[in-house]
Amino acid sequence: MDTSMLNTFITRCEGILNLLGNATPEDKREGACTIVQKARKDLERIKQHGDPPEITVTVFGESGSGKSSLLNALLDQPSLLPTAGMGRACTSVVIKIEENKTSSDFEADIEFLAEEEWKKEIDVLKRDLGQNDGDNDEDAGVYDEAHAKVAAVYGDFEPENLDTLLNDDTDTAEMLGTVMKLRDSSVRTLQDKIRTYSETNEEERQFWPIVKQVVLKVPDSGLCRSGVKLVDLPGVGDSNPARDNVARKYMETCDVLLIVTKIQRAVDNKTVKNALGDKLFRQLLMDHTKTVLACTHTDDVNPKDVIRKLKLPQKEEWTELGRRYKKQEQDLQQQLEDLKRSKQEDPGNETMESSLYQQLERLRTKQGQFKREKTSTCAVQRNEFVRNTIQNKSSSQLDYPRDLKVFCVSSSDYIKLGNLLTCDDDDDDKPPVFQSTEETEIPGLRTYLQGIVFEMQKKHRMSLQNDFQGIIAGVLMYLMNSKRGRKDREEELIRHLETLRVEEKSIIKELDSYLQSSCLAPLDATLKDATQEGIRQAKPTVELWARPVNKRRREHGGLHSNTYKATVRRMGTFISTGIRYIIDMNHDLADPFVQILSQTWTRLFGESEWVQTVESQIKEPASIAITRCIDAIMKFLGDSDSTLLKDLTRLKTDTLAKLTRLDSLWEKTIERQQREITHGITYFIKEQMKSTYEQCMQEEGLGAFNRMKLTMAGRTERMKSAMFHQLQKKITESLDQLKDGFIREATQILEDVFEDTEKQIMPLWQTLDGTNVLETLIKCEGLIQTLSEEFAEYKDGLHELDGQQRSSSLKRQHDDIPPSPMPEAKLVRLEK
Repeated sequence: MDTSMLNTFITRCEGILNLLGNATPEDKREGACTIVQKARKDLERIKQHGDPPEITVTVFGESGSGKSSLLNALLDQPSLLPTAGMGRACTSVVIKIEENKTSSDFEADIEFLAEEEWKKEIDVLKRDLGQNDGDNDEDAGVYDEAHAKVAAVYGDFEPENLDTLLNDDTDTAEMLGTVMKLRDSSVRTLQDKIRTYSETNEEERQFWPIVKQVVLKVPDSGLCRSGVKLVDLPGVGDSNPARDNVARKYMETCDVLLIVTKIQRAVDNKTVKNALGDKLFRQLLMDHTKTVLACTHTDDVNPKDVIRKLKLPQKEEWTELGRRYKKQEQDLQQQLEDLKRSKQEDPGNETMESSLYQQLERLRTKQGQFKREKTSTCAVQRNEFVRNTIQNKSSSQLDYPRDLKVFCVSSSDYIKLGNLLTCDDDDDDKPPVFQSTEETEIPGLRTYLQGIVFEMQKKHRMSLQNDFQGIIAGVLMYLMNSKRGRKDREEELIRHLETLRVEEKSIIKELDSYLQSSCLAPLDATLKDATQEGIRQAKPTVELWARPVNKRRREHGGLHSNTYKATVRRMGTFISTGIRYIIDMNHDLADPFVQILSQTWTRLFGESEWVQTVESQIKEPASIAITRCIDAIMKFLGDSDSTLLKDLTRLKTDTLAKLTRLDSLWEKTIERQQREITHGITYFIKEQMKSTYEQCMQEEGLGAFNRMKLTMAGRTERMKSAMFHQLQKKITESLDQLKDGFIREATQILEDVFEDTEKQIMPLWQTLDGTNVLETLIKCEGLIQTLSEEFAEYKDGLHELDGQQRSSSLKRQHDDIPPSPMPEAKLVRLEK
């Protein structure tokens, strides 16, 4: 709903309510004031929720998958995110991209770690630097990575001088706990400024280790302007707890997970599972997160391989055409050679030679065009094959995301075909493979993401309109019924309304019983099985970490000593470039529990199951109760007043329509809460294991590694039963809270709907007299009737968002906005 128009309607409605409230005599205000207060409360709710919803798209993919290029293409900004030279450590920096709503400049908010957060990490890095005794690349890598991280911030140093260095560097200390604000009219200039805070560059001082996240604010972006926020999430499991918490929070709360992988690796039907890893994949299924797969580098195609693998029907035609072109080229070459020999005898054949060269040039142009069209066709056909393969497999597998969307994209071809490169941008001079921007599927992916937010905004707009319409209809019905009041109706009408309230309580009671028996009871047995599996697998899990290293199959072998120690120092989580995957001991311990739990959880907490629960357990019985109540009242009143019966029929229709408010119950009370429960499992294990990690860290000297492994095994063995039983209890309590929250919200909605019905019926037994009161009622009725008609006309005039809003964002050239003076970067101290 248009904000300015909404505010106009609200202001006029408030004026009518003020007029109505002030005109009613104090001893007669019971009905009038309640309807006025209720309408004012509903208007306030509309104002508070008037902003259109936005969605967060979290982008996940391994290094080199093309995430940055994809984001640049989606935003029509080739230079926004660096696409080359990204170092290992920038995988720890979350970059959030959103619309700049206040300026036409590009802005960056760089949030630094708090002083205490950085101090804790430094303490861990000091201990890493004290272990340079590894006899293999992985163990030595722990020292090397710690040294590189500290050197990035403070420059070259010797470990024994680190404390002095930390005390002397006041510049870095001043940045901790602040947000640095940068801005520029040029996206390339801004990117140059933030490289220091997001990339690794050994030639100059860098600050990425002390950065928690970077928020980029982009002007003139169609995608962001439509309500899409993008989060470049290079990975979760960062060794720094603060950055890890940022990354995990985005994973927990995102509306869409966009997984990016190269198309060359996407033909396997387990692409999504392989990209995320087994543990994160299970979490995705339990979350019911809307999932999109983007297969990148589709312009990297070998036509011969595609023709052979896909058995393309054009093969014979292309082969014949290729032979024909080759034969024509050979004939022309032969004619040229013959002509050159004959020129020695007859020098006057220059014209013939020129003609042959021109023919050869035209032929080679046709050959080039033929090859490009063949390559393009092969790329498009491979895209369709990969997409269909993945989607067909996902639809047939129970343990796979439902309605998985797959886009096969070429960011580089989109940028070239869209003429988005400027003279300052790097260009590989390689001609595009695809024939149009649409074939690159970047516009299709963008439109899909916009479509999600457009549907949410449409639903939101319709909800606001319906709520406002309900306020108008309620006040109008009250005003009309106020002129019909008769005291002799009171007893009978109150009896029917009390019956409605009794049925409301019955509905809630039955709902509670249903949720307990049909939704939560199945989880009780599953939780018991999951608890036993967690206990049973704890010992072999701990033993796996202590095994000899299996370099060929890392998941089947243990950890080197320094890596083991580095993981323990970080409370069970460590990322090492030496082994190229995340070590998460807490996740390892929790995963057997989660595997069992997910089998029931994924089924019970799907949106469709809860939508059906709302329909069958709340909306249907509530509709029956409302219909029964109003029909009984109409029967009691008889047919003496046809206009009144007509109004009561409309009241019944309007009241039943208000039950659509229940449709938001899953989003309000289930979706986020159930994610919080499942994401909290690993956090709970981490807290329980904290004392064990601390005990292991105390082992020093000769044989410390073996003692550490024994301590880990012994303490885990002693605490595993209590740990998983406490986890079971915690989840059970959380589920009870989830159920209570669902019932509480459902009760509130029913309360509002049934209360609306009461407020419309109440004037039928109340009598308002006095010339001033009646005149005011008539005046208010006229005003609210006019407002109702104008609002209905406004709704009829609304059209769907036009195609331009769904199309690609407008291209922003570097000279669209005149240059302005570059303000100095500002540091804003965060409140503690």
